[in-house]
Amino acid sequence: MYNYAGNALTSVQQKTAAAALGHSFAQDPFMTYLLPNTATRVQQSTQFFLPLIRASLRYGGVEVSPDGGGALLWVSGKYFPFRLSQIVQSSLRSIPLALGLSAFKRLQVHEKVCEHALQTKAPASFAYLWVVGVHPSHAGQGCGKQLIQSALDSMRSSGHSTCLLRTENPRNVGLYEHLGFQQIHTDTPSSSHLQYWLLSKALV
Repeated sequence: MYNYAGNALTSVQQKTAAAALGHSFAQDPFMTYLLPNTATRVQQSTQFFLPLIRASLRYGGVEVSPDGGGALLWVSGKYFPFRLSQIVQSSLRSIPLALGLSAFKRLQVHEKVCEHALQTKAPASFAYLWVVGVHPSHAGQGCGKQLIQSALDSMRSSGHSTCLLRTENPRNVGLYEHLGFQQIHTDTPSSSHLQYWLLSKALV
């Protein structure tokens, strides 16, 4: 796995990572909720992940597989959830344009509930595993597990004591638990009708 922070990831590498994530989330419940049009979902989600990659390089780190088939984004808890000033000053300000107004509104509705729960449950010195995905053509080769283990090492070396993550995919819960994560919260917001799970893993 390759770890990046700052401006170390080239523009081409960023786009390759975004494309891998876009394809990996094509059937994910969160993206199905956010982008219901199957014909444009991969393209739109790829555009959505690009500013997330750039924000992660600035506020945390990015792990990518050597062949470009998978990527992981994480953010230091001292920045997450992002404040308005950070959004305005970073690539995140382009998300409404990347998604379109209706999808962006759906995003805001769901994120408001999830971020409140995160702030309530998060311990001090945590890192947030924001996104991890593997292109379907690379699935089943252990890439996702390697990305996560590499990211946990990066978080630990950066002084973080705990890793938190969120998933809307029930199939992922058991996979994360197998890697040592524990469920700390779940809810189905009435505003989005989309169940999510928060999981935690100690890094010390």
